[in-house]
This record gives sequence, structure tokens and C-alpha cells, in this order.
Amino acid sequence: MKIVDDLTDDQVGEIEKGLDAHNIDLISPRSVIPLRSGIIDSGRLVAGIVGAVYWGKLHIRLLWVDPEFRSLGLGGRLMDWAEQHGRQLGCTAAVVDTMSFQAPEFYKRRGYRQFGVLYGYEGGASRHYLEKTL
Repeated sequence: MKIVDDLTDDQVGEIEKGLDAHNIDLISPRSVIPLRSGIIDSGRLVAGIVGAVYWGKLHIRLLWVDPEFRSLGLGGRLMDWAEQHGRQLGCTAAVVDTMSFQAPEFYKRRGYRQFGVLYGYEGGASRHYLEKTL
């Protein structure tokens, strides 16, 4: 046996399937419903959100707004869209993690409660974990 550091996408898929198979014995199957939305201006993507619904929660993975378009409420509009879809799909909460130099205050203003922080990242940054009841 040897450790390799260049797994293919198919091999990563095998890992995910193996973990999901193990989890089925402990909890219901993880049927993942992807959520993706973007805002286009003059044919150009200027903001977007990527997440997924599984195990009864909305998981926000990415939220981005082009610097030119910040402070126009686009991030809030995308979060509203995702949270509404989460509710429609029966989610009890939304969860997100963000770095200290990104947007923890944005999420707190939207009603997210911080439940954890990891300190010690490069440059003194920290990673913030937040959740909001839907």
C-alpha cells in the first residue's frame, strides 16, 4: 500500500460513496439537492451563490459578489433566494462558514448565530461557523 496525492475525480467520488454508504447505517441517506444561482448584468456574472440541501439543512458553500457590484444588496438577494428554497425543501436551518476577512458580520446581520470559531490561520485570520433557523 502507498499514499498517493493525485486522486482523480472518480476516486474522490469513490470516497464520497463509501462515506455515504457508512452514514446510511447511522442516519438517512444523504440525498443532496444542489442550489445554485447567479446574477447577470450585461451578459456577465456579477454575483453567485452555491450550496446544497441535505439532512434537513441548507449548506451555503460559496457566496460571491464582484467588487464593482458590492453594497447593492446582491448578496442579500441571493441569500434570500437560497433560504426561501431551503424552506420550500423542508430545511430547519441554514449553515455557513466564512473567514474573518470575508463576511462574518454580513451573516450575523442576517440573523445567523455563530456557533464556532477556528483560530490560527495564516495572517491571523479565523474561520467562523454560523447557523440560522429557517
